[in-house]
Amino acid sequence: MSQIEIDPLTRIEGHLKVLVQLDQQGKVARTMADFAEFRGFEKFLEGRLVHRAPIITTRICGVCPVPHHLASVKAIEDGLGLQPTETADKLRELMLMGEILGDHTLHIFILSGVDYLLPDTPPKQRDVVQLYRKYPEVAKEVVYTRAVGQKIIETLGVQAVHPMTAVPGGITKRLEEDTRKKLLEYVLEAKKKVVGWYDAAIAPAVAKFIDEHLDLGQVGSAYMAMSHDGAINFYRGDVGLIDRAGKTIAEFKARNYSDHIVEEPIPYSYGKSVTVKGLGKDKGFVRTGPLARVNVAKKAGTEVADRLLKDLRGKFGSPVHGTLQYNLARYICLVYAAERLEQLLTDPGITKGDVQAEFKMKAGEGAGSVEAARGTLIHHYRWDDEGYITYANIITPTVVNANGFEASLASAASRNISPGKLNEEGLWHEVGLVIRAYDPCISCATHLERALTIQLCDSDGNSLRALRGR
Repeated sequence: MSQIEIDPLTRIEGHLKVLVQLDQQGKVARTMADFAEFRGFEKFLEGRLVHRAPIITTRICGVCPVPHHLASVKAIEDGLGLQPTETADKLRELMLMGEILGDHTLHIFILSGVDYLLPDTPPKQRDVVQLYRKYPEVAKEVVYTRAVGQKIIETLGVQAVHPMTAVPGGITKRLEEDTRKKLLEYVLEAKKKVVGWYDAAIAPAVAKFIDEHLDLGQVGSAYMAMSHDGAINFYRGDVGLIDRAGKTIAEFKARNYSDHIVEEPIPYSYGKSVTVKGLGKDKGFVRTGPLARVNVAKKAGTEVADRLLKDLRGKFGSPVHGTLQYNLARYICLVYAAERLEQLLTDPGITKGDVQAEFKMKAGEGAGSVEAARGTLIHHYRWDDEGYITYANIITPTVVNANGFEASLASAASRNISPGKLNEEGLWHEVGLVIRAYDPCISCATHLERALTIQLCDSDGNSLRALRGR
């Protein structure tokens, strides 16, 4: 098979292989994204005690362990008919929003943002060092804000990378009053920095770059995201589905996901894809993540984020379909996270009340959902009377995005490949822009061993050439 290899594509989480197939005229016929890692978490959850699942599943991903931790415990509670205490729910959400604060900061400025903030810097040199040289104050603030997010996770989860405190019925770690006050100080300082980034970097650099590349990777799709009372919410609420015109298809509890979406294996990958039930791949492919959140919710639910969302819709309409606009939506979600953290830490009830509810283990089946940084995450388990898991299914945001991801890659490839012509530099650059806009987490997408490879094959599957990393 023909191949173009770009080895490695940096600034993504995990390893990815992209195949570009041409038709007989030499035009792009389709692109295929191969999540090239096999890890098998769902299979080796079988036979494990279900109460251990929230600990085990944090190991799926070191970048986003908190969403797996919480979706897992919510699935168990759903199967047991167990309601966590009010204080425990607040503490869990606080931990989750700490991760969103740090994760979105990392992506906006280090993984994806340097393409927008340093467009004149050679791609190989776009890193945090160059960011510091051009935006020294912003770079310092990025490190501080990321650290605040990690500190919140560590405080509530004991470990920042693999938290361990969420248990069926609640959480094992209380928040003491003096700790609450200290975290609030950190959050207020981080919020000031996050909001200030709009004028310092987002408007003059990121938004400007996106305006110059509006059609890159743009595709119409359905969208899936959680919301609560019409507002963005990462922890509470139902999962919403809207079509590409913005019309509501469904709102559902995690346990009912199979009534509304369909998972399908990808024959050339260890990953899966997701479509709206009954619509098929062409009409029913779904996207999730920051863009879906701002499209599904009627409002952000916090002051500054609401203002930014209104501006976004005023400029691009609703729903917003541009793939690079993922990064503007991601910034809105980052502002929301900072504001929501302030709300939670000024809630007097967060240090009061019980943090665990009693329960008795019994056979059950349940599903739980949260919004991870990259989109809607669903865990679904079935277990026997002794609490041993007999079935596990995990639907990750990168799996949900698989079809939209490929459609956007086809757009990028078509801009740089035509009969008899290949723009190597443009292909490298624009494929990278599209991939990073989605912020794929390949570790999470496994049902799913190498850096990005792009394979270019003709209509008969013959190899044409290979490009090496830049």
